[in-house]
Amino acid sequence: MLWVIGATVAVTCFSPVVGDVVTSAPVPVVAPPAVGASDEPTIAPSGQPSAEPSGPPSAVPGSESPGEPSVGTGALPPTEAPGTTPPGDDGTERAVVVKGGTTKLGPTAVDAEGFTLYLSTLDGTDPPVSVCNTKTCLSAWKPVYVRDGAPVAGAGVEQSKLGTVVRRDKDVQATLGGWPLYRFAKDQKPGDVLGEGLKGTWHAISPEGKKAVASTP
Repeated sequence: MLWVIGATVAVTCFSPVVGDVVTSAPVPVVAPPAVGASDEPTIAPSGQPSAEPSGPPSAVPGSESPGEPSVGTGALPPTEAPGTTPPGDDGTERAVVVKGGTTKLGPTAVDAEGFTLYLSTLDGTDPPVSVCNTKTCLSAWKPVYVRDGAPVAGAGVEQSKLGTVVRRDKDVQATLGGWPLYRFAKDQKPGDVLGEGLKGTWHAISPEGKKAVASTP
């Protein structure tokens, strides 16, 4: 019997609970340390880490500094191509004016600035046609281009004698008496007639649309 009692006492010592009696204190449960917000990603309801935006925040419309243009908010303003006819004070192209003037050759047709106008006897008048189309010719003889409407007669020139011709390059050139009109590149001031008689084909033109004739002394 003694060995049975000893075995019972041993079991009682090593067992935490005998019946309803607690024989030893429960082992305390240690809570894990809290996880910092910077150590672990936020867990979304779906169980996947939520994506956090990276990089600088997007610019808010209207938050640009004064004087700085918005990037990518519009196209650049269109640029204007310069026209052959000099623009007026308001930026529009001036009408092409052909009027009567006076040079050492006598009455001569001139432009609005007073520069002598010329004809080439190689051109045609019926119908009007210009044969000055090469770079060499155009560098010396400047066609009187008409960009809008028709040339306007000034004092000493009849409007009915003015007209236009469509050139080979599709530009429109003023005519007087059927002759396509030109300025000479080497004329430096109003009244110059340095192109008169060149190559036997270039002549200053009169207000009537004919070759200007030098006055007889």
